[in-house]
Amino acid sequence: MPDARSRILRRLRRALEGRWPLEAPTGPWRPAVEAADAVERFLAHAEASGVEPQRFDSPAAARTWLADWATEFAGAAVSPRVPPPFAPALPTAPPEEAELGVSRALAAVADTGSVLLSSTEGRRLQLLPPVHLVWVDEAEVVQHLGEALGRLGDDPPSALALHSGPSKSADIGQIMVQGVHGPGRLVVAVVRGLMELEARPDEPAPAPGAPAHTPKTAPPSDLDWAAVRALAGRRLATKRGDAFAVEKVTENTAVVRVSSSGKAYTLRRRCLEKAVRLAASGTPIPGPAAYRKHACNEAPAYAWAVLRALDLV
Repeated sequence: MPDARSRILRRLRRALEGRWPLEAPTGPWRPAVEAADAVERFLAHAEASGVEPQRFDSPAAARTWLADWATEFAGAAVSPRVPPPFAPALPTAPPEEAELGVSRALAAVADTGSVLLSSTEGRRLQLLPPVHLVWVDEAEVVQHLGEALGRLGDDPPSALALHSGPSKSADIGQIMVQGVHGPGRLVVAVVRGLMELEARPDEPAPAPGAPAHTPKTAPPSDLDWAAVRALAGRRLATKRGDAFAVEKVTENTAVVRVSSSGKAYTLRRRCLEKAVRLAASGTPIPGPAAYRKHACNEAPAYAWAVLRALDLV
């Protein structure tokens, strides 16, 4: 008598008789919606899922809205990934006591109206406050999840979360209830030019309609180490939005410390100088992955952000 495994496999073979074999896809699936505006699709799908969407043409407009909107809350838990100008002027509270949690998205997905969040913020901040505000740059809204994941490159956070509307459940009596396993309200604010402001937190937000930061057309071929020293104590952000500060600059190294984890990284002067020379000679270094490939495999996310802050890449 055949055993259970043999019986199951026989049934599967019988059920599959006459069917064409399926081949594994050779690339990511792409629906035919590429011509559609990703931001408009995202906002529409997010609203349909119960999100309270907001869209701003400039950081200044977003901050004006925040100052008025946040007055209804008594305290907030704010992610270290949120630029200081986008943290509400409220007393700081732990996530389990805060009325408002504020996050910075890695990306937003138009297909589903979802925001992609990093574990570096802490899951308590994203789940415990009854209201969750998520900031996202307009340039980080993509059509498909594959694009969002692809933008993380080879240095993703240890865990990711996709939030597609406020928490809701119909487990009991099949009656839909919001806020059971997380925030009952999810507010997503899409801002044009947010990343540019993050890269230069000490500068005022650009006026509505004004062009964003314009890099130098001919970067210098030598690294001015005095300019690196001048960054000491300044808060910067990686291309992905992780906040860090330049803690100490010696003759041959710069030490940076990550705001969320407290971990320190040492950037060697010769590696930074190599990247500057390559950029000046025409080698494109648009992000940490290119820095790692062409210059040095030492804390590329933070090294690239330092050079970006100096307009050298």
